Amino acid sequence: MIQINQRLKKVSEYIKGDYLADIGSDHAYLPIYAIENNLTARAIAGEVIRGPFDASVKNVRAHGLESVISVELGDGLTVIKTDNAITSITICGMGGPLITKILRAGQEKLTNRPRLILQSNIQSQPIRVLLQQLNYTIVDEVLMTEKG
Repeated sequence: MIQINQRLKKVSEYIKGDYLADIGSDHAYLPIYAIENNLTARAIAGEVIRGPFDASVKNVRAHGLESVISVELGDGLTVIKTDNAITSITICGMGGPLITKILRAGQEKLTNRPRLILQSNIQSQPIRVLLQQLNYTIVDEVLMTEKG
């Protein structure tokens, strides 16, 4: 079983449904944790940079989850194919403006209304504005500190 930090454990509590897309996956830790803990049945781990992509592939392989976690190299929501029945999207560990940019650029991938689990480390206001524009409602919010 993979161990993840408190921040990602909190994020995992909000995963809903059978198909997770983790954007900016940070070595596929969250998708691996979600599968191993039966929080979802399948996942996409999306990475935009080759190094983290290679690390994600290695981690998924090390946990024997290649059949249920697809590691994709691409920018933002482009890793989600139009016919994917994604039920939850996580975008975590980056600034609010970047999360907003990712959602705005990929909003055509939100037509099935997946749950958005967003964790910004700075400047959350742009996310709030965009979510209103996209007719999403914030249903819960948690503030936490980790490592000071």
